[in-house]
Amino acid sequence: MAENQDGTEKSEEATPQHREARRKEGSVAKSADLTSGVLLVVIVLGFYYYTPYFMDLFKGFFSETLQFITYNLNEDSTYYLFMYSLKFMAKLLMPVFIFLFIIAVAINVYQVGFFISGKAIEPKFDKLNFFANFMKTFFSMRKVVDLIKSLAKIGLLSVISWYAVSEEVSTITRMIDADIMDQMAYLGELIFDILLKLALLVLAIGVADFSYQKWQHNKDIRMTKQEIKEEYKRSEGDPQVRNRIRQAQQDAARKRMLDDVPKSDLVITNPTHYAVAISYKIGVDRAPKIVAKGKGLVALKIKELAIESRIDIVVDPPLARLLYDSVSIGDEVPENLYQALAAILGTLKKYGLNKK
Repeated sequence: MAENQDGTEKSEEATPQHREARRKEGSVAKSADLTSGVLLVVIVLGFYYYTPYFMDLFKGFFSETLQFITYNLNEDSTYYLFMYSLKFMAKLLMPVFIFLFIIAVAINVYQVGFFISGKAIEPKFDKLNFFANFMKTFFSMRKVVDLIKSLAKIGLLSVISWYAVSEEVSTITRMIDADIMDQMAYLGELIFDILLKLALLVLAIGVADFSYQKWQHNKDIRMTKQEIKEEYKRSEGDPQVRNRIRQAQQDAARKRMLDDVPKSDLVITNPTHYAVAISYKIGVDRAPKIVAKGKGLVALKIKELAIESRIDIVVDPPLARLLYDSVSIGDEVPENLYQALAAILGTLKKYGLNKK
């Protein structure tokens, strides 16, 4: 497995954040062989089907330029010949260049997506260290693999070319006495066949190389367990800090809740574990609502505040537990509990709960 400079093992898959950071630095999986293979196949097929148009252009060009034999060479005729040649070359090559440019951009977008990385072209002065970079450049595993790939490509291309030509030696010998047009047609088909085989071979090599580059890239950007933890802290925040923030928020919410206890009209307890403070202003509130609740020490604090504020405290364990579990702070008491509240207080007129 890959290792950091400090020897720690990079055993973890890169996180999406780390991948994006490396991508912005220009570190992506990309194969120049795949781009070359696609372009070669397109060029070979394009010229094969482009030949009739190509020949028609050349016929017009030769017929036009032959007329200049009878022209007097002067400034006007020279300018006309130059402009005509320029237009001819533009008409001939411009569509090819535009098409190849589109194909090259498309294949690169397919490999790495559409993005522009300024960091990839920033000057890096550490590369001026000749000796360090010499060892890194000529004695790295990546360079060894690249050298093997280059030798393999040259060998395969040579074998395919030799095999394609050797099969046609007897036919080439017989074509010596053939008509010139037949010779040109045969030679064109032979060249196209060889070039297409070579282009397809380069494309196959490119596909394999792209798969290797993706594997190598994923290996290079692996992370150590410590890097994973540090990135998690950066993205999600330090767990200790988050716990302190959460605790502070809970303390603030508890303080606001306890501040509302003196404003309540009734506290129901069980009597030691749970306490629920209820507020109901006749003519103002549609129904009684919970303004505070708690258990344990919070329940004791609610009872203490209720005693200090001379608020009625009623002991009813089932109702206290039911209100604590089923009603949130700030919510109204369900209508099916009105009778229970009225029953324990015996003050239906005071709270106006005799709706049923």
